[in-house]
Amino acid sequence: MGTQLSHRCKTSLYRLMFGHADDESIVFLMAANRDAARKEATDALAAIHRIKPDNVCLYNLVSFRELIDCGVSEDEDLRIFEVAWEGPNVSTWADHPLFLTDDATLLGKWAELYADRAQELATSAINRARS
Repeated sequence: MGTQLSHRCKTSLYRLMFGHADDESIVFLMAANRDAARKEATDALAAIHRIKPDNVCLYNLVSFRELIDCGVSEDEDLRIFEVAWEGPNVSTWADHPLFLTDDATLLGKWAELYADRAQELATSAINRARS
């Protein structure tokens, strides 16, 4: 079955995109509400990147529930890492996200996803080598 996300994740998690200097990052954080998530992300990213808060460009701020509702993975908790789809399949996952939280269940779920993806890539490479 794998890691189950904590109640805290399910009630406080937000995901957003951060753009800075031709670089785009996916950011996860816990907050009381959407406005708090925007402010906390802005303050943290300004400090991390040593830029003024006014220069922090955030977009696509979505809550845990919104991520679950628009995702397609059978494991609903994995839906928070989905970024793009081709029909009923995930075509892009969150690569190298920034976690502004220490929630162990969130970090564990991400590690689980990447272990599964690495196994799929290895199996695919082995199958290609055999043919």
